Amino acid sequence: MRSGLGLKERIAQPTPVAEVTPLAPAKAARAQKLGATARSFAILDHVAASQGPVDVLDIIGSLKLPKATAYRLVDWFVGHGYLAREPGRKRLIVGPKLTKLAFGVLSASMRNDAPHLVLQRLVRSLNETCNIGTLLNGEVIYLDRVEAEHWPLRLHYTSGSRVPLHCSAIGKLFLALAPTPRRQRLLRSLELRRYTDGTITDKARLEAELRQIRKEQVSFDREEYLVGVVCMAVPVLGRNGEIIAALAIQAPEARMNVQAARGHLLALRRAASELADIFQDK
Repeated sequence: MRSGLGLKERIAQPTPVAEVTPLAPAKAARAQKLGATARSFAILDHVAASQGPVDVLDIIGSLKLPKATAYRLVDWFVGHGYLAREPGRKRLIVGPKLTKLAFGVLSASMRNDAPHLVLQRLVRSLNETCNIGTLLNGEVIYLDRVEAEHWPLRLHYTSGSRVPLHCSAIGKLFLALAPTPRRQRLLRSLELRRYTDGTITDKARLEAELRQIRKEQVSFDREEYLVGVVCMAVPVLGRNGEIIAALAIQAPEARMNVQAARGHLLALRRAASELADIFQDK
Protein backbone atom coordinates (compact mmCIF):
# COMPACT_ATOMS: atom_id res chain seq x y z
CA MET A 1 0.00 0.00 0.00
CA ARG A 2 2.69 2.40 1.04
CA SER A 3 4.72 1.52 -2.03
CA GLY A 4 1.72 2.22 -4.29
CA LEU A 5 1.27 5.70 -2.84
CA GLY A 6 4.96 6.38 -3.31
CA LEU A 7 4.72 5.39 -6.99
CA LYS A 8 1.78 7.70 -7.57
CA GLU A 9 3.62 10.53 -5.89
CA ARG A 10 6.66 9.92 -8.08
CA ILE A 11 4.55 9.80 -11.24
CA ALA A 12 2.81 13.01 -10.27
CA GLN A 13 6.10 14.96 -10.09
CA PRO A 14 6.55 17.32 -13.14
CA THR A 15 9.50 16.77 -15.47
CA PRO A 16 12.06 19.65 -14.97
CA VAL A 17 12.37 20.96 -18.55
CA ALA A 18 11.78 24.69 -18.04
CA GLU A 19 15.30 25.39 -16.73
CA VAL A 20 16.98 25.50 -20.20
CA THR A 21 14.17 27.21 -22.11
CA PRO A 22 15.02 30.87 -21.21
CA LEU A 23 18.60 30.47 -22.54
CA ALA A 24 17.58 29.38 -26.05
CA PRO A 25 16.72 32.84 -27.50
CA ALA A 26 19.98 34.37 -26.18
CA LYS A 27 22.06 31.55 -27.66
CA ALA A 28 20.30 31.88 -30.98
CA ALA A 29 20.91 35.64 -31.06
CA ARG A 30 24.62 35.17 -30.31
CA ALA A 31 24.94 32.52 -33.01
CA GLN A 32 23.21 34.80 -35.53
CA LYS A 33 25.49 37.73 -34.60
CA LEU A 34 28.59 35.55 -34.94
CA GLY A 35 27.38 34.35 -38.32
CA ALA A 36 26.93 37.92 -39.60
CA THR A 37 30.39 38.92 -38.32
CA ALA A 38 32.05 35.91 -39.95
CA ARG A 39 30.29 36.64 -43.25
CA SER A 40 31.41 40.28 -43.13
CA PHE A 41 35.06 39.37 -42.63
CA ALA A 42 34.80 36.69 -45.31
CA ILE A 43 33.60 39.29 -47.84
CA LEU A 44 36.40 41.75 -46.98
CA ASP A 45 39.01 38.98 -47.11
CA HIS A 46 37.71 37.77 -50.48
CA VAL A 47 37.89 41.22 -52.09
CA ALA A 48 41.30 42.04 -50.55
CA ALA A 49 42.81 38.73 -51.71
CA SER A 50 41.48 39.04 -55.26
CA GLN A 51 43.86 39.88 -58.12
CA GLY A 52 41.31 42.32 -59.59
CA PRO A 53 37.83 43.82 -59.13
CA VAL A 54 35.20 41.38 -57.82
CA ASP A 55 31.54 41.00 -58.80
CA VAL A 56 28.94 40.52 -56.07
CA LEU A 57 27.78 37.32 -57.78
CA ASP A 58 31.33 35.98 -57.46
CA ILE A 59 31.18 36.68 -53.70
CA ILE A 60 27.83 34.91 -53.45
CA GLY A 61 29.09 31.86 -55.34
CA SER A 62 32.51 31.62 -53.70
CA LEU A 63 31.31 32.13 -50.13
CA LYS A 64 27.94 30.37 -50.50
CA LEU A 65 26.09 33.38 -49.08
CA PRO A 66 22.37 34.13 -49.39
CA LYS A 67 21.89 36.69 -52.15
CA ALA A 68 20.02 39.21 -49.98
CA THR A 69 22.63 38.97 -47.22
CA ALA A 70 25.55 39.49 -49.60
CA TYR A 71 24.01 42.56 -51.24
CA ARG A 72 23.08 44.06 -47.87
CA LEU A 73 26.59 43.64 -46.43
CA VAL A 74 28.28 44.87 -49.62
CA ASP A 75 26.11 47.99 -49.70
CA TRP A 76 27.04 48.72 -46.07
CA PHE A 77 30.78 48.29 -46.77
CA VAL A 78 30.58 50.56 -49.84
CA GLY A 79 28.58 53.18 -47.94
CA HIS A 80 31.15 53.28 -45.14
CA GLY A 81 34.24 53.29 -47.37
CA TYR A 82 35.58 49.80 -46.63
CA LEU A 83 34.84 48.73 -50.20
CA ALA A 84 34.46 50.82 -53.36
CA ARG A 85 33.00 50.26 -56.79
CA GLU A 86 35.25 50.18 -59.83
CA PRO A 87 34.90 53.49 -61.76
CA GLY A 88 32.17 53.16 -64.37
CA ARG A 89 31.31 49.61 -63.30
CA LYS A 90 29.69 47.81 -60.39
CA ARG A 91 32.55 45.47 -59.51
CA LEU A 92 34.14 45.85 -56.08
CA ILE A 93 37.64 46.94 -55.05
CA VAL A 94 39.22 47.70 -51.68
CA GLY A 95 38.03 51.05 -50.30
CA PRO A 96 40.12 53.79 -48.65
CA LYS A 97 38.90 53.00 -45.13
CA LEU A 98 39.95 49.35 -45.40
CA THR A 99 43.33 50.40 -46.82
CA LYS A 100 43.84 52.77 -43.89
CA LEU A 101 42.82 50.06 -41.43
CA ALA A 102 45.22 47.54 -43.00
CA PHE A 103 48.09 50.01 -42.87
CA GLY A 104 47.35 50.83 -39.23
CA VAL A 105 47.43 47.16 -38.29
CA LEU A 106 50.68 46.56 -40.22
CA SER A 107 52.36 49.65 -38.80
CA ALA A 108 51.33 48.83 -35.22
CA SER A 109 52.52 45.24 -35.56
CA MET A 110 55.99 46.40 -36.68
CA ARG A 111 56.82 48.66 -33.75
CA ASN A 112 58.03 45.86 -31.49
CA ASP A 113 58.23 43.10 -34.06
CA ALA A 114 61.00 41.45 -36.08
CA PRO A 115 61.15 44.10 -38.88
CA HIS A 116 61.76 46.84 -36.30
CA LEU A 117 64.58 44.81 -34.76
CA VAL A 118 66.18 44.41 -38.20
CA LEU A 119 65.94 48.18 -38.70
CA GLN A 120 67.43 48.91 -35.27
CA ARG A 121 70.34 46.55 -35.92
CA LEU A 122 71.02 48.14 -39.32
CA VAL A 123 71.02 51.67 -37.86
CA ARG A 124 73.45 50.66 -35.10
CA SER A 125 75.70 49.06 -37.73
CA LEU A 126 75.71 51.97 -40.19
CA ASN A 127 75.19 54.79 -37.68
CA GLU A 128 72.74 56.42 -40.09
CA THR A 129 68.95 56.84 -40.09
CA CYS A 130 67.01 54.09 -41.92
CA ASN A 131 63.36 53.54 -42.72
CA ILE A 132 60.97 51.05 -44.31
CA GLY A 133 58.36 52.40 -46.70
CA THR A 134 55.67 51.26 -49.09
CA LEU A 135 53.33 52.69 -51.70
CA LEU A 136 49.82 53.76 -50.66
CA ASN A 137 47.36 55.72 -52.81
CA GLY A 138 50.10 57.22 -55.00
CA GLU A 139 52.37 58.29 -52.14
CA VAL A 140 55.26 56.78 -50.21
CA ILE A 141 54.24 56.05 -46.64
CA TYR A 142 56.68 55.06 -43.89
CA LEU A 143 55.96 51.78 -42.13
CA ASP A 144 58.81 52.23 -39.66
CA ARG A 145 61.78 54.51 -39.05
CA VAL A 146 64.77 54.50 -36.70
CA GLU A 147 66.82 57.68 -36.30
CA ALA A 148 70.58 57.64 -35.85
CA GLU A 149 71.45 59.02 -32.43
CA HIS A 150 74.05 61.51 -33.67
CA TRP A 151 71.78 63.23 -36.22
CA PRO A 152 71.97 67.01 -35.64
CA LEU A 153 68.97 67.46 -37.96
CA ARG A 154 65.67 65.93 -36.83
CA LEU A 155 63.16 65.56 -39.66
CA HIS A 156 60.26 64.49 -37.40
CA TYR A 157 59.22 61.64 -39.66
CA THR A 158 57.30 58.82 -37.99
CA SER A 159 55.30 55.76 -39.06
CA GLY A 160 52.57 57.06 -41.35
CA SER A 161 54.59 60.02 -42.69
CA ARG A 162 54.18 60.51 -46.46
CA VAL A 163 56.59 61.74 -49.12
CA PRO A 164 56.13 62.24 -52.89
CA LEU A 165 56.87 59.56 -55.46
CA HIS A 166 58.92 61.48 -58.01
CA CYS A 167 61.55 62.98 -55.70
CA SER A 168 62.10 60.35 -52.99
CA ALA A 169 64.38 57.32 -53.27
CA ILE A 170 61.62 54.92 -52.19
CA GLY A 171 59.08 56.57 -54.48
CA LYS A 172 61.29 56.34 -57.56
CA LEU A 173 62.09 52.73 -56.69
CA PHE A 174 58.38 51.81 -56.62
CA LEU A 175 57.81 53.67 -59.89
CA ALA A 176 60.74 51.91 -61.58
CA LEU A 177 59.80 48.39 -60.45
CA ALA A 178 56.04 48.66 -60.96
CA PRO A 179 54.52 46.69 -63.88
CA THR A 180 54.50 48.86 -67.01
CA PRO A 181 50.71 49.56 -67.09
CA ARG A 182 50.71 50.65 -63.44
CA ARG A 183 53.85 52.77 -63.86
CA GLN A 184 52.27 54.54 -66.82
CA ARG A 185 49.09 55.23 -64.85
CA LEU A 186 51.09 56.61 -61.94
CA LEU A 187 53.25 58.79 -64.18
CA ARG A 188 50.16 60.22 -65.90
CA SER A 189 48.66 61.16 -62.55
CA LEU A 190 51.85 62.63 -61.03
CA GLU A 191 52.30 66.33 -60.47
CA LEU A 192 56.06 66.79 -60.86
CA ARG A 193 56.22 69.50 -58.24
CA ARG A 194 59.59 71.14 -57.61
CA TYR A 195 60.77 70.89 -53.98
CA THR A 196 64.46 71.78 -54.46
CA ASP A 197 66.79 72.72 -57.29
CA GLY A 198 67.55 69.01 -57.64
CA THR A 199 63.93 67.87 -58.11
CA ILE A 200 63.30 66.17 -61.47
CA THR A 201 60.34 67.93 -63.06
CA ASP A 202 60.82 66.74 -66.66
CA LYS A 203 58.93 63.50 -67.38
CA ALA A 204 61.40 62.27 -70.03
CA ARG A 205 64.32 62.75 -67.65
CA LEU A 206 62.41 60.97 -64.87
CA GLU A 207 61.63 58.01 -67.14
CA ALA A 208 65.31 57.76 -68.09
CA GLU A 209 66.25 57.60 -64.41
CA LEU A 210 63.59 54.94 -63.78
CA ARG A 211 65.15 52.77 -66.49
CA GLN A 212 68.52 53.05 -64.73
CA ILE A 213 66.92 52.18 -61.38
CA ARG A 214 65.34 49.05 -62.88
CA LYS A 215 68.75 48.02 -64.18
CA GLU A 216 70.64 48.58 -60.90
CA GLN A 217 67.83 47.77 -58.41
CA VAL A 218 68.81 50.79 -56.33
CA SER A 219 67.43 54.33 -56.19
CA PHE A 220 68.83 57.67 -54.98
CA ASP A 221 67.38 60.94 -53.76
CA ARG A 222 70.10 63.49 -54.52
CA GLU A 223 68.74 66.38 -52.41
CA GLU A 224 65.59 66.21 -54.57
CA TYR A 225 63.06 66.42 -51.73
CA LEU A 226 65.02 68.18 -48.96
CA VAL A 227 68.06 70.41 -49.41
CA GLY A 228 71.11 68.85 -47.79
CA VAL A 229 69.63 65.33 -47.42
CA VAL A 230 70.67 62.29 -49.50
CA CYS A 231 68.81 58.99 -49.49
CA MET A 232 69.37 55.54 -51.02
CA ALA A 233 66.71 52.78 -51.27
CA VAL A 234 66.68 49.09 -52.18
CA PRO A 235 63.64 46.86 -52.75
CA VAL A 236 62.16 44.28 -50.39
CA LEU A 237 60.92 41.64 -52.82
CA GLY A 238 58.14 39.07 -52.55
CA ARG A 239 58.31 35.46 -53.65
CA ASN A 240 57.25 36.36 -57.19
CA GLY A 241 59.87 39.09 -57.46
CA GLU A 242 57.39 41.93 -56.94
CA ILE A 243 58.34 44.86 -54.71
CA ILE A 244 56.38 44.75 -51.43
CA ALA A 245 58.34 47.41 -49.52
CA ALA A 246 61.57 49.36 -49.67
CA LEU A 247 64.45 49.87 -47.25
CA ALA A 248 66.22 53.24 -47.28
CA ILE A 249 69.14 54.99 -45.62
CA GLN A 250 69.08 58.77 -45.15
CA ALA A 251 71.82 61.20 -44.08
CA PRO A 252 73.05 64.78 -44.49
CA GLU A 253 74.87 65.28 -47.81
CA ALA A 254 77.89 66.68 -45.93
CA ARG A 255 78.42 63.24 -44.38
CA MET A 256 76.95 60.87 -46.98
CA ASN A 257 77.01 61.75 -50.66
CA VAL A 258 75.84 59.27 -53.31
CA GLN A 259 79.24 57.60 -53.52
CA ALA A 260 79.38 57.14 -49.74
CA ALA A 261 75.84 55.80 -49.79
CA ARG A 262 76.88 53.12 -52.30
CA GLY A 263 79.35 51.91 -49.69
CA HIS A 264 76.32 50.85 -47.57
CA LEU A 265 74.60 49.06 -50.44
CA LEU A 266 75.60 45.52 -49.46
CA ALA A 267 74.42 46.00 -45.86
CA LEU A 268 71.06 47.39 -47.04
CA ARG A 269 70.53 44.51 -49.47
CA ARG A 270 71.27 41.95 -46.76
CA ALA A 271 68.77 43.62 -44.42
CA ALA A 272 66.20 43.86 -47.24
CA SER A 273 66.55 40.11 -47.85
CA GLU A 274 66.00 39.47 -44.15
CA LEU A 275 62.90 41.69 -44.18
CA ALA A 276 61.56 39.86 -47.25
CA ASP A 277 61.76 36.54 -45.37
CA ILE A 278 59.96 38.05 -42.38
CA PHE A 279 57.18 39.63 -44.44
CA GLN A 280 56.61 36.44 -46.40
CA ASP A 281 56.40 34.39 -43.20
CA LYS A 282 53.72 36.80 -41.98
